[in-house]
Amino acid sequence: MILKQSVYVVVILVLTFSGLTPNTQAQSNSKKPDSSVVVGTLKNVDSSGKKFAVRQNGESQRNLYLDSKSKVYFIGLPANGKQKPMVGQGVKATADKDGRVKAISFTPPVGETKMLGEKRLKMTETELLKEVDKDSSNSISYVEFSKYIHNSPKHGPDSFRKADKDSDGALDKTEFAAALGKVSWWKISRKSPNAWFIQADQNRDGMLDIQEFGLICPSGNHLKNIFKRADRDKSDSLNERETEAYIRSITHGKEKSKQKRKRDEKVTTQSGKPLSLRAL
Repeated sequence: MILKQSVYVVVILVLTFSGLTPNTQAQSNSKKPDSSVVVGTLKNVDSSGKKFAVRQNGESQRNLYLDSKSKVYFIGLPANGKQKPMVGQGVKATADKDGRVKAISFTPPVGETKMLGEKRLKMTETELLKEVDKDSSNSISYVEFSKYIHNSPKHGPDSFRKADKDSDGALDKTEFAAALGKVSWWKISRKSPNAWFIQADQNRDGMLDIQEFGLICPSGNHLKNIFKRADRDKSDSLNERETEAYIRSITHGKEKSKQKRKRDEKVTTQSGKPLSLRAL
């Protein structure tokens, strides 16, 4: 019974951070009509190939156009191949309010993501490459990386382009390892939660302040907000249990939490407060 209670408590803490998973993007300004960042699907392109209509996340349409200063990238398509904007492609762009494009990336349509689940956490780079290389090409395409490893329409195109050093539209073993090293769940899963906590607790006081937590949390731009959400007891520091809950939210993800939501109930004391791990 004690073991079951302990498991339940960990699950509860994981559920708390379900919004912080690597595949769930923070609410961004890319949905606003005049946003400087445009993320969506290419719905129309004119005959010149320089004017586009982009559907942003199924909500609003944004009209964009190229000028002589616009930078255009085709991600996941070989430089020596057929590169042109086509309806259905993914789009990530930075633009002025009037729609003038500063930089725009076109990507192949990814379709439904199919993340590998918990087995990925114990795989080596070589094992993961073999698992994800669905066309047996000994390389990883943009679609394969986005579908099985990490799908981020906002940040993924730039990350893949930078990793694809030879611009052949795919990642070889070395490029794949470099790209994988920037994926949150992969980096954090290389060590146990306890090992991460010990490494980050630089003053050895058994707690992590925000600077120490920053040695674990990969979301530097959102560090303050994530730390605040992780700090469940509002102590301005994280104990090992709170740190483990955050780490599991990254490695196990939102989907895992949803599957357990219906069958796992909050463990409470007679006073109605959640039990701590120390109390079990």
